[in-house]
Amino acid sequence: MTERISGTPCTVINTPYVQKIGTKQTWIESVLNKNKKLKKWVKMVRFSIGMNATKNAATKATYKTVWVAGPSIEHTNKILPTKAIIRRLVS
Repeated sequence: MTERISGTPCTVINTPYVQKIGTKQTWIESVLNKNKKLKKWVKMVRFSIGMNATKNAATKATYKTVWVAGPSIEHTNKILPTKAIIRRLVS
């Protein structure tokens, strides 16, 4: 779970890049998020920064990419090859 992409908690795949940038808000963001009038603006700025980082990670082919996993990743038990998945879907 990280708050660094959109300002609200979301799940991401734990890559070395995610470990490097961290998953928690900065102290100033957390202080500003407690102010009802500033919270909306802080979240908009964080969302903009996070989306630009995600766009850059997706368009630049590096190992540092940030891919959002989504809430369904918690139910993944094993990784199957594509051929096996298609065979399961067809049968």
